[in-house]
Amino acid sequence: MDDRQFRRLRQPTTPFERGFFRLFQLVTPGAILSTLSFLGYVVIGFSLWAVGVYEPAYSVMSFTDPVFIGLSFLTGLFICATSGTLAVLTLLLGPNDSKANFVVLMSLIAFGFGAATMRVTSKAVQPCLAQIVNFL
Repeated sequence: MDDRQFRRLRQPTTPFERGFFRLFQLVTPGAILSTLSFLGYVVIGFSLWAVGVYEPAYSVMSFTDPVFIGLSFLTGLFICATSGTLAVLTLLLGPNDSKANFVVLMSLIAFGFGAATMRVTSKAVQPCLAQIVNFL
């Protein structure tokens, strides 16, 4: 049996590496939850709106929809955090081969996607966050 395919990454040893590893472990469930919530809102909200059951005062899935904007901003934030920590961890701990380079490339593409999502929704999220802060 060929053991090269089961080779393990180097374990995090420095506090810097352990910090990024712990951050990756903390952010990944949040990214999954926010992405599933966003996709669920898009599918279920649009379906209920199309049938006529859901009639909010704002346009569904537009920049006036606070749920859509909040979930998309949160999803972009978690995508940036997850993909950024994965890219840094792969560069720090991974072997220098084609698989590690592919992981870094895909992580940086995902980071750009998350940052673009945050940039597009940031102007629309600011008034919603200001209302929440004023309410508290």
